[in-house]
Amino acid sequence: MTPRIAIACPGVDLVQRGFERLFRDLFDEMRGDFPMTLFKGGGEERADEIVLPFLRRGGKAIRYLPLHRLMGRTPMHAECLTFALALLPHLTGGRYDIVHVIDPPLARLLFHLRRVLRLKFRLLYTEGTAMPPRDYPPCDLLHQISAATQADAVAQGHDPAHMALRPCGYRPNRFVASADRATLRARHGITPDRFVILSVAALNRGHKRTHHLIEEVVQMPGDPLLWLDGSLDHGDPDLPAYARARLGDRVRVTHVPSAQVADLFTLADVMPHAAILEAFGLAIVEAAAAGLPVILHDAPHFRWLMPNPACWIDMTAPGALAALLTRMAADPAERHRRLMQHHARATYDWTALRPAYADLYRSMMP
Repeated sequence: MTPRIAIACPGVDLVQRGFERLFRDLFDEMRGDFPMTLFKGGGEERADEIVLPFLRRGGKAIRYLPLHRLMGRTPMHAECLTFALALLPHLTGGRYDIVHVIDPPLARLLFHLRRVLRLKFRLLYTEGTAMPPRDYPPCDLLHQISAATQADAVAQGHDPAHMALRPCGYRPNRFVASADRATLRARHGITPDRFVILSVAALNRGHKRTHHLIEEVVQMPGDPLLWLDGSLDHGDPDLPAYARARLGDRVRVTHVPSAQVADLFTLADVMPHAAILEAFGLAIVEAAAAGLPVILHDAPHFRWLMPNPACWIDMTAPGALAALLTRMAADPAERHRRLMQHHARATYDWTALRPAYADLYRSMMP
């Protein structure tokens, strides 16, 4: 029996976070293999893509109707509650065999609403937050995207039979640069020999540790350029001004459309990722697959994601990243040692992952 699948995520086609990009790509890749409907928060509506009405966590409506305050929870919880209520009419009558979600509050809500309303679907939850295993929402099958996260969950008592490991995929056709490196650098006023350090991540101090990257580049000699590309929807609004105050004309801050990220990968020399914890790190995979050297924190997840010791460094050690970047700026061989293009393409291309995801869905059927 071919499962009928509902993929539900309020942020799809509204924001560019990893959650939403994974589910958008997953739907686009698998819709030809299964009867699928994408329930989302924005974008164009089609026969198999339904835009639901809900209170968006960063939208204007929630300012005038602060439901989260009445609940004693966060705007994300209000977003997921209103999205779940809008989704419910579509789940009645056994229309779907599997409902696949990635937002933890949405998973928890649907699990309990299913019981109360006696709905008949299997709930698949993708763990994309790197939350402690004790906080996982209830579900019928837990989809892990990191071997390190799965190992941690098993070590803390979770049944490995209740989990399935499938990494995130990337789509190579999305990352085709609009011009060659020399042309792109000329277009952006960057000299051919300038060392460009790229960060594609949300701008914040907590998770992505953008401030650490800024301070490390401050310590570098010469005239490197730090290019920060990322959103502020989960960020610190003062960081762009802070970066400019610390680096002057040695920093650029942008948030380009997804289609233009390939240009940044092409003109840059390296992409360090300053976070010490990550649920996956899709931008890291995409940069590596594009041929950009990557530098990551020395931690179990990053070792699994990019299994090359040359790419690992203690991101908590002051000056360590600055010293490595300085060596890489001076020596092309140091940059070459941190190339992971072949691994990224062979491991994370959706073409390689599609059969495993198809098996994941089929495994949930009786």
